[in-house]
Amino acid sequence: MVPVTRRPACRDWTSGRRTTALHWLPGPALRAMYAELATALRPGGLLLDGDHFKGDESACPVIERLGESLIAREEQRRFPRGHLETWTGWWEAIAADPDLAGLAARRERLQLDSEHHGSPSGWLATHVEALRAAGFSEVGTLWQRGNNRILCGVRGG
Repeated sequence: MVPVTRRPACRDWTSGRRTTALHWLPGPALRAMYAELATALRPGGLLLDGDHFKGDESACPVIERLGESLIAREEQRRFPRGHLETWTGWWEAIAADPDLAGLAARRERLQLDSEHHGSPSGWLATHVEALRAAGFSEVGTLWQRGNNRILCGVRGG
């Protein structure tokens, strides 16, 4: 998605969408991004956000464990020998590529992976709360498969 800061806040967009990126943002940046996106949407406009959203393990521990179990079983069925490439291995390959090594080094210096796993920005509740605070009057899941969801926010009037 093109950063909204490059576009005027004209409030005439009918929809916006993004996938698998905002869970990397720290909480304050996530809230600021949703607030800025809200200024670009007209009342009734939709924001669709597809990502890996973790539910609340403290509120629904059994449901969360069941969901994780279903994901693990599907992974085992789809990849019986495991994944051929790991997250760490992928980044090691990027760092070894002369054309990409500089970008990988910059990523390492910025510690972009330091808060990713376990960050509150990966939690469903964090996104729902941030969208509501930004002025989205309705927030809910349109589609879900395991912890992959499409979250929809309707801009209030």
